[in-house]
Amino acid sequence: MKLKITANGHPHEVLVDKVTGEYKVTIDGQIYKCVFKENGLHINGEHFPIEVEGSFDELLTVRSSNRSMQIKVEQVREIETVELESVDVKAAGGEAGSIVSPMPGKVISVKVKVGDEVKVNQVVLVLEAMKMENEILSEAAGKVKEIKVRPGEAVEGGQTLVVVE
Repeated sequence: MKLKITANGHPHEVLVDKVTGEYKVTIDGQIYKCVFKENGLHINGEHFPIEVEGSFDELLTVRSSNRSMQIKVEQVREIETVELESVDVKAAGGEAGSIVSPMPGKVISVKVKVGDEVKVNQVVLVLEAMKMENEILSEAAGKVKEIKVRPGEAVEGGQTLVVVE
């Protein structure tokens, strides 16, 4: 999980990966092995007694024996732009001008409607696959003739999503 953590006004990029009861935490490129225990936090084998007040939705105050920090935690949602590979849409059962899904996933949002004019490389919808949001782009300019999916719908790789003429 990618986070933006602001500690005492200083922002940090943080990656957190859970590995069998432990957390691998990468802060600004530095890797730490963290284990939470009742009596505090173990970082790279060293024990730190801590107290935490507040909630992740707001501001946290973290106190150790010699230090106090105000911490704000924000999850970073990454959106990856996917350029579609050249697909023989006729062979896949589609029609010329079809925008097809490059992978299986779930439609998060449709950014166009029937009758809209689209440009080359314009985002037409957002598809979630493997916990990543992927922008699906139009390969051709034209008018949206048909939208074959709805938000929340699961799609297969190669499935026609939008038809542009």
